[in-house]
Amino acid sequence: MSTPPNVLVQFFGKLLPLFPPRSEAFLKSASQEDLQRVNFRYIFTVNGMVEISHMIEDFVISNPGVADTHVSFQAFSRFADQEQRYNRLAESAQGLWLYGAPDVPPPQLPRTSIIDTTGTPLERYWFVIAYGAGVHMTLLAEEVTSADRLPHEPRMYEGFYTFDPDFAYKVLNVLHAIFPENVPAPVPPELLKN
Repeated sequence: MSTPPNVLVQFFGKLLPLFPPRSEAFLKSASQEDLQRVNFRYIFTVNGMVEISHMIEDFVISNPGVADTHVSFQAFSRFADQEQRYNRLAESAQGLWLYGAPDVPPPQLPRTSIIDTTGTPLERYWFVIAYGAGVHMTLLAEEVTSADRLPHEPRMYEGFYTFDPDFAYKVLNVLHAIFPENVPAPVPPELLKN
């Protein structure tokens, strides 16, 4: 019997309070080195989410063959603006898993698995995870519903970023539990080889 998709919702709810808060302004001064040593929670706009997602993706692109990468677009109609970047990411990552509802045909990229999240709570989540030997960057956020935003307030996400290998491993285990046929069980951090 498969694990219900709401396991991610429960997991996320338990983890969020563990991280200190940061504002979107933090991204203006954060470097790749900062992302290798800080953990934080936040409420970011789409622009802030794109910025930190790009930092993780850039790390994978700059270090080919080092990390598996898991990314949620929520819906594949949001992929078009990122196609060029993701062609490079697919070539650089050990493996690439793209998650989303196929409201448009999903992209066809090398070494890439497409995970259909239609009708699951994962449609509300934006995540980017890079996981490999010495690489364990996790961005996980839930979209703030329009009912919880002020009128004319932009789309926003509440979530956390961490470089802790145990959190990356746990999130990937949850994804494996939800999609056991499509997402391989992650290797424990202590067994990842440099």
